[in-house]
Amino acid sequence: MGITVGQVLSFLNTIAPMNTAESYDNVGLLTGSSAENVTGIAACLDITEEIIIEAVSKNANLIVSHHPVIFHPMKRILAGNPVYSLGRNVISASAIHTNFDMCEAGVNDALMELLGWQSVGVLEQTQPTGLGIGGIAELPLGFTAKALAEHCKKSLDLESVKYCEGDTHAITRIGVCSGSGGDLLARAKALGCQALVTGDVKHSVWIEAVNSGMALIDAGHYGTEKCASHRIATLLSRAFPEIPVFTPDVEHEPCSYV
Repeated sequence: MGITVGQVLSFLNTIAPMNTAESYDNVGLLTGSSAENVTGIAACLDITEEIIIEAVSKNANLIVSHHPVIFHPMKRILAGNPVYSLGRNVISASAIHTNFDMCEAGVNDALMELLGWQSVGVLEQTQPTGLGIGGIAELPLGFTAKALAEHCKKSLDLESVKYCEGDTHAITRIGVCSGSGGDLLARAKALGCQALVTGDVKHSVWIEAVNSGMALIDAGHYGTEKCASHRIATLLSRAFPEIPVFTPDVEHEPCSYV
């Protein structure tokens, strides 16, 4: 007997319980069948046509993504849509999204590890266990905002990051939130943070940071969450050593820089 899609999803549910996901989210099995035996698993941030083609070429019939391939209601599913391609190639797709943002060993912990920091708390507690959104790092030596931005750029292997200066030139307490966490700026400041590292920062949040004296680092949504693919793959490889698990070679940031 092989390992089924359902067994893989049951394992993921022990790591990132689906009932901890935000109410707006769409996690769990989104296409396919929980009864299928798994021949291979692709772990990725987003499901694209390129990734489906690579999954087919590597005989993987399960894709576990961080971002749900079905997020909003769909009125039609036509050729060119990844959901269509998943069905046509008989590939099951599952997502662990906000539940993976908020669990131990999840995306924010993976981001902290890449930055070389340890979390001493969360930015916003959402679970009775103390778990929640984002993390807080305390550093013995202070960063300037520019040095902090350069550290993020190097640690996350990015082409560029955006930042603004704050009132503190020796930053020792930093809020971190993968993906899009600009709305946590005031929360980070209230918790004593002098800087926030996140992605997808809106113009209004930059102005809020300048007016409040907070240093702000925007390392991008992809830049702060590409670690999700590797973390998912690592967890699944350890749990199911008999199944080939990989992160797609074709996964890349969707935009380019000039």
